[in-house]
Amino acid sequence: MNKYIFIFICALFTLAGYAHGNVVVIEDSLRKDAVAIIQNFDAVFIQSDLNNATYKVKETITVLNEQGKGYADFRTYGDNFRELKDFSGVIRNVSGAVIKKIGKKDLTVSSMSEQMATDSYSIGYECKVPTYPYTVEYTYEQKWKNGIISYPPFAPIARYGEAVVEANYRIELPTSMKLRYTSNADFKIEEKQESGKQVYIFSANNMKPMISEPYSPPGYVLSPRVLIAPANFCFDSQCGDMSDWKNYGLWVSKLLKTRDVLPPLIVSKLQDMVKDVKTDREKVEIIYKYLQDNSRYVSIQLGIGGFQPIEASSVLKTNFGDCKGLSNAMKAMLSAVGISSNYCEISTRERDLYKDFTNVTQTDHAILLVPLKNDSIWLECTSQRLPFGYIHNRIAGHDALVVSDEGGTLCRLPEYADKDNKTITNLVINVGEDGSAKGNLSFSEYLHAYNSNVWYMTSKDRDYVLKYINGNVKFPKIQYSNINVVEQKTESPSCTLTSDFVAGEFANKTGTRMFIPICPLDKSVSNPFSSATRVFDIDIPHGYSESDTIVFNIPELYTLESMPKNVSLTTPFGTFETEVMSEGNKVIYIQRKDIFTGRYDKSEYEAIKDFFTKMINASKQRLVLKKI
Repeated sequence: MNKYIFIFICALFTLAGYAHGNVVVIEDSLRKDAVAIIQNFDAVFIQSDLNNATYKVKETITVLNEQGKGYADFRTYGDNFRELKDFSGVIRNVSGAVIKKIGKKDLTVSSMSEQMATDSYSIGYECKVPTYPYTVEYTYEQKWKNGIISYPPFAPIARYGEAVVEANYRIELPTSMKLRYTSNADFKIEEKQESGKQVYIFSANNMKPMISEPYSPPGYVLSPRVLIAPANFCFDSQCGDMSDWKNYGLWVSKLLKTRDVLPPLIVSKLQDMVKDVKTDREKVEIIYKYLQDNSRYVSIQLGIGGFQPIEASSVLKTNFGDCKGLSNAMKAMLSAVGISSNYCEISTRERDLYKDFTNVTQTDHAILLVPLKNDSIWLECTSQRLPFGYIHNRIAGHDALVVSDEGGTLCRLPEYADKDNKTITNLVINVGEDGSAKGNLSFSEYLHAYNSNVWYMTSKDRDYVLKYINGNVKFPKIQYSNINVVEQKTESPSCTLTSDFVAGEFANKTGTRMFIPICPLDKSVSNPFSSATRVFDIDIPHGYSESDTIVFNIPELYTLESMPKNVSLTTPFGTFETEVMSEGNKVIYIQRKDIFTGRYDKSEYEAIKDFFTKMINASKQRLVLKKI
């Protein structure tokens, strides 16, 4: 769904930079880890009524090095609700001298987008300065019209590597209007009445840059921000109350009215499809499969800013729609066969919706809830291949706004146990006397692992299939044959790929000895926790399970001299164990790994780093064979 989230970055300066010729000194703590520094950001949003406002911004940012390339580019958007009225800019070198002035004529306006149909267009300017550091100053004004459903947030830091010296954001609106906000940081916030207006001022100073770390909490958690929303609002002549989710749900419900009317011929066809079906669940599955087979997803952001779905009859006539249109069409088809359902808004980015802060900037997607007796079904209506009843990893465990005629209610989607998001690997490796290997492999992916890999596994393009296999095994000079894939499209879906292989130079030979990697799986060789220190907490959003069984058939002229010891690790973050067995000329290696979903305090970094290090070291051990 198209939500107008505006994170306008800003600022000014350089290492000992210049602001209109004045030397500015930056603290070392801000410069450390920074690729760009925002010296000063001043924004003023003046709202005259429910429908109109102006947004004025002055911002200056200094790009310190090549890593900050693109950080000073200008980017905004226009549509039926926003219009860029004025714009100017100037680029200065390290000494403060002007090297280029930028005008509105220098901006690039493009209506090209990923959407099939949209009334929005992008406006941008790309800074191309060959030497660093350099400073860019922007001044611009937007006209907001036809309704205001959200305000630009106060988010001084929008990207990793940005530091902020000073940022200020002022909102003015009539005293009769109410503004709501929520903050995840210790900003200075001031509320006052001034000259007959209600005024809100948000300020920040000396903000250190965020650094990128593996398994850090998502950006919307780390990035300090204030989300701002109206209470009463109008948008494209559709007025509503956003003071709570119930009332916002009533507004969405009004947008859905009359959008689910289907032609009598389609209604009759749908009823005929399920006339002999005994259960409602079976009926829902049949209708869902019909939608999948007769539609495709395209993004459509027309009409009331992309909030209102196109009519269900249009979706079934053209056979395409966006998440709103397809969910609404599925709702209409189920209604035609006597089954009620609920249109839902959800976020694919943010797991939790603010319970006490209703806003449209958090949700970005629409799905459908079918509340059958003792068996609620959540339907992702945009996919032509997801199995019926499976809740994919971009929405599993997320909050959803369930819309009905009575308004909106927040509801949490189910999520799967970590152990069920599993990968099972089986390798049979026949080791040749020359160190080569041949055998067969099998990979089985379940639930979220299935969803992440099934496209590659089932692709008709062999290169994508090979990319999947090579992403899992680590063999030199390998060739594959007899690749076969079996997909189980059930509520707990899985996909299994099998293949024969031949690989040269698999084992290393030194004199009379042969050294064989005990776990030739690519996933076993990298450690995401390699840095000496940790800044942020460790966030594992989706736990998983891996079970690997590797059977080595060793050459007849060799005997087993040594093999790795068994390993068993149990931690709050997961478990890991290995088992090595020898049976004649056969060695069996079994490795089991379980990683737990959770957010772990950064104080536990050394412990989790040690856990991953020990797992990797165990997987890097070798069998040693000696020639008889």
